[in-house]
Amino acid sequence: MSVQYSRGCPFNCEFCSVTALNGHKPRTKTAEQMINELESLYRWGWRDAVFFVDDNFIGNKRKLKEEVLPAIIAWMTKHRYPFTFSTQCSIDLADDEEMMELMVRAGFQTVFVGIETPNEASLSECGKNQNMGRDMVANIKKIQKAGIEVQAGFILGFDNDPESIFVRLVEFIQDTGIGTAMVGLLNAGRGSQLYQRLKSENRLLRETTGDNTDFSLNFIPRMDYKTLIAGYKDVLSHIYSPEYYYERVKKFLKDFEPPRLRPVYFRFVHLKAFFKSIWYLGIVGKERLYYWRLFFWTLYKKPALIPIAVTMSIQGYHFRRVFETQTRQ
Repeated sequence: MSVQYSRGCPFNCEFCSVTALNGHKPRTKTAEQMINELESLYRWGWRDAVFFVDDNFIGNKRKLKEEVLPAIIAWMTKHRYPFTFSTQCSIDLADDEEMMELMVRAGFQTVFVGIETPNEASLSECGKNQNMGRDMVANIKKIQKAGIEVQAGFILGFDNDPESIFVRLVEFIQDTGIGTAMVGLLNAGRGSQLYQRLKSENRLLRETTGDNTDFSLNFIPRMDYKTLIAGYKDVLSHIYSPEYYYERVKKFLKDFEPPRLRPVYFRFVHLKAFFKSIWYLGIVGKERLYYWRLFFWTLYKKPALIPIAVTMSIQGYHFRRVFETQTRQ
């Protein structure tokens, strides 16, 4: 289920149309409004994941820390944590230990962060100033150690991307232990500053398809097109391969210590998914050796994280299926 707390983002990334649509100043709901929405979901019988769809959940930190998160913590505690929360936020979450602690206590288990690229020149190009001058690997690990899984988005195709970016990006993703690493090609969406710039440079070719898995660009890149596409496919083939993917999951699980706030809500569908994973991944899948290695390592070292290990194994299978399907077309 989805809820929304705020609209708008204090940042101004060139490729993003959020600020053009929703402005720089985050507009937020009250704590009372958010509790009413959660209460409605609870009354309807929902007992599962809730996604805060905000473009940047921590855009107004003071209100979150002083009003909204304390109210959610009180409500979740009273109702014995019926939900798990996920959202999207900027990397400066790592700078605020109080915010991370409150989010964990409120039930947030996952955040999606726009990392984009490890190349500083490309970050400067697109105005992603909040990501510059940081030890991004350390920042990500700090959020993970606080008890929040980091999922991340990455972009290839910036004007300042060198041909070494493909190897560098794979190394960066592996170092962070990010399982859900969503790598896409840069596209200029209508309403973004990037769209206007490329149009003025006569490099705009068409509107975007809206599909970030179809290997398409809607502008003329600085890098040779064939080199870019080949490099992009090489990145995906590496990070979604069983060898690389399971290595990242294990690296993530080693340092991940989520708090035990929520009672176990067991459902038949969970058991069904587990046995299907054994069949598709552990018996007939090409990754069966990696699957069982991760399963038994987790069972021995961190048995409480078995559900997460199996879930991430299934997600990796999905990522590979999507990539392999697209490359066959």
